[in-house]
Amino acid sequence: MKKTNTTGILIVALLITFNSYAQFGGPSVVKVEKVKKIMMAPVRKIPAMVEAKFVATINTEYKGTIINIADVGAMVKKGEVLAELSDSQSQLKLDELTSAVRSAQAQFDFLESENVRLKSLIGKNLVSNSELEKNKSDFISAKNTKQQAKSRLKQYEDQINKLNIKAPFDGIVLNQLAQPGQLVNNGNAIIEFMQTNNLEVKVNVPIKYKTQIKIGETWKIETQDTTIINAKISSFVRAARGNSRTVEVRLSVTSLNLWSGEAVNVLVPTQARKQVMAVPRDALVIRKDGVFIYTVVDNKSNKVDVKTGMAEGDLIQITGLVSEGDQVIIRGNERLRDKQDVKIIE
Repeated sequence: MKKTNTTGILIVALLITFNSYAQFGGPSVVKVEKVKKIMMAPVRKIPAMVEAKFVATINTEYKGTIINIADVGAMVKKGEVLAELSDSQSQLKLDELTSAVRSAQAQFDFLESENVRLKSLIGKNLVSNSELEKNKSDFISAKNTKQQAKSRLKQYEDQINKLNIKAPFDGIVLNQLAQPGQLVNNGNAIIEFMQTNNLEVKVNVPIKYKTQIKIGETWKIETQDTTIINAKISSFVRAARGNSRTVEVRLSVTSLNLWSGEAVNVLVPTQARKQVMAVPRDALVIRKDGVFIYTVVDNKSNKVDVKTGMAEGDLIQITGLVSEGDQVIIRGNERLRDKQDVKIIE
């Protein structure tokens, strides 16, 4: 089934409504927004690049043969397996250490029960004190032997667990540095891994704008499809470098729509923000002799000559005889005349 373009239908319907009223001599139908008073600053677009904040080279912590490794481009959650190693000797060593723990536990259990038996006999003068003291010494030694055997087993189990190499954070596999079937040693690099959802934009800002560079300040990022994203200054280098005398500024972003390596524009404020009157761009009527807008006063159009200034998103600064909260016409203004009757629709 073909999808209906509801936005297109709405616009056509509005145009038909505007024209119908005009044809029959009624008031012109218009759509309005309010004049806003906002903080705005002039900006300069500066090309920049999105980068991953953390790219880690994942190394092995144990010797073994790779039997499985995550594909390039795979998204891996923190704690999930990036690669699996196999060690043919690991099970034999594990069996040996497990047997040692069992043997130490058996010796400990025997000497513990023997200690109870000797204590019951010593009161009846059926055994000597020297026999009891020897048992105590052997019992303490067996206890230490058992603890050491368990510690060696636990250490080795930890080593075996490291045969499964796990992701240190949510990320994406950038590169495989080893292949299945390859024998790797402790410390060998096997995967290049990039953290996702922790990106930054690096931009070189001319030193003349240094007063606008402040940690925590919010700047705007413009993507290739003109989407605007907010980003905060996380760090900058307090020095002008290179022939262009620029300052390296880094901005933190968390947008899922940005990819590492993507080119963007940073809208760098060139002056401090100031309070201005602003209207949607659609409110402007541009003619050869100037620019004006229509406000609504007593259900009539009121032509106001304006001058434009800074822009931010869909809003543009204007100066003229307008006040905050005035109703400004943004639809139906192209064919209007001054002092014409108008009807406002939502």
